[in-house]
Amino acid sequence: MSFRIGATVLIDIDGRVLQSYSFKTKRVLGHIKNVLSFLDDYEVDEIHLIIPLKGKDVDTSKVLTKLKDISISTPLSVGGGLNVKNIAEITNDPYFERLIFNSLIFDDNEVIKQVSIKMGHQAIVAYMPFILQNNTLKIYHSKSNKFINVSDNFWKNLNSLCNEVILLDAYAEGSRKGFNFKVFRFLNFPIDRILISGGLSKLDIHRAKEMKLAGVSLDNFALHSEFSIQGLR
Repeated sequence: MSFRIGATVLIDIDGRVLQSYSFKTKRVLGHIKNVLSFLDDYEVDEIHLIIPLKGKDVDTSKVLTKLKDISISTPLSVGGGLNVKNIAEITNDPYFERLIFNSLIFDDNEVIKQVSIKMGHQAIVAYMPFILQNNTLKIYHSKSNKFINVSDNFWKNLNSLCNEVILLDAYAEGSRKGFNFKVFRFLNFPIDRILISGGLSKLDIHRAKEMKLAGVSLDNFALHSEFSIQGLR
């Protein structure tokens, strides 16, 4: 598969697009319909739409249903607040190409397995914000709203559950200060099934290509019209 250039878009439960910095500060950018139309025009290869709940138990069914009314040609993947109820609704409609999971990769693998049976293994993506702390990799667990250590068993399970992983450098999110490639020292997952996100510079994207990663997912700066997606190919 060729190297892909995607974009990550964060939204709240009201369908407003959020801008996030270093996994902390946020501000509202606008309505999701406009942002998806912009990215469709910019010709990104795919859009990764995330509803960041961060420990909150919120029903995201309403906003997920509204997304189906937005007409774009770019493949759209969605994650955030996925549960048995809204997954049943989502998988009955081919609008979303893939589903993105965080908490369920730690907690309830059976739900993911059922989705995989219905949509195919290629439709399962893990979203993994990370930090490196004291030479230790910590992965964000949305339900508990904290970064946690993971075991070798976690990687083994992840490899069988998910087709791809989106690695978000949490400290670099929303900037262009550079992705922390040191994270690859701690991973046990096929490199050609990994997309990286957070702090990406043009040099980082070139390096990701040379490493033969699956691709990148641009965050905030992909929403600025002066940024050329085509120039990165």
